[in-house]
Amino acid sequence: MQENYNNISSINPKRIETLVDGVFAIALTLLVLGITVPSITSPTEAILYQALVDLLPNFYGYFISFFLLSVFWRINHKQFNKIRQADDAMLWLIILWLVFVALVPFSAFFIGEYGNFQIPNIFFHLNLFAIGILLFLNWRHAINSGLVDESAIKRQKPALMANLMLPSLSLIAIGVTFIPFLKEYGYGWSSIVYFAIPFLKRFIDS
Repeated sequence: MQENYNNISSINPKRIETLVDGVFAIALTLLVLGITVPSITSPTEAILYQALVDLLPNFYGYFISFFLLSVFWRINHKQFNKIRQADDAMLWLIILWLVFVALVPFSAFFIGEYGNFQIPNIFFHLNLFAIGILLFLNWRHAINSGLVDESAIKRQKPALMANLMLPSLSLIAIGVTFIPFLKEYGYGWSSIVYFAIPFLKRFIDS
């Protein structure tokens, strides 16, 4: 087993997992920076209340992005509990994946400021699609290359379905932005499709 590991790679999967945890911790923390305390010269209760109301799109972007990043981190964490070996392909897939993870705070700021427009929402959904599809590709590579334990191989079908769930929802969300009435009510409503994640997860696990 040790000889096989050395032939595949000298990369310790725990080091990759540590890198992932660090990037996620920073990205999750940066999300809150998209909510800035308004500068008001002569504050009153009414003005402060209105200022909070005006910040609701920013809070929306913050909470949904925090939730989705947490879901991605949880899936990755569960994957690495099954990954026993690592190779260069996995390392570079993870690095490319983290490029898009680190981009989420910008995407969240973008929809927080301009959520009523279509382009910021499409950009946000494409960002999430890239994260989801790379997570899927990494797990498929790990299975096909024999980098996981036997229990993961036995449950590879539901695991791959779970990994395709998020990029699929991202594509649906992009499609929703083209529904005509959203131009009137705001394109930010397209993100509501992600609230289907808990129900789909339960269906996949059943």
